[in-house]
Amino acid sequence: MYTTDFKQVGNNIKKEIEHRGMTQQMLADALGISKQVMNKIIKGIKAINVTELAKISDVLGVSADYLLSTENDSVSVSNVNFMGTINDSTEQQNIDFIRSAIDDIYFLEELLND
Repeated sequence: MYTTDFKQVGNNIKKEIEHRGMTQQMLADALGISKQVMNKIIKGIKAINVTELAKISDVLGVSADYLLSTENDSVSVSNVNFMGTINDSTEQQNIDFIRSAIDDIYFLEELLND
């Protein structure tokens, strides 16, 4: 399930920053924005658009799917039964890559249909 709450997206970004041993400043620098703007995104004060979400997910190496997921969501084998089981982190990364590619395709289709 996806969140519509920017605060949840910010929490997901914050968790991933901490997981990677990064700082808000490091992510802000990679995105070409100020630390203050990054702080507002993480606190859920600043709404982000699809392009910004894509850039953040790219820098963090996670899918937009992950950043939009609610706190109780997790990728489980039942969500990908058609593929079998997830045996290691490489397979999980491949699944995340495919999801990200699908998200990009949907985004491009929306741009073409506008």
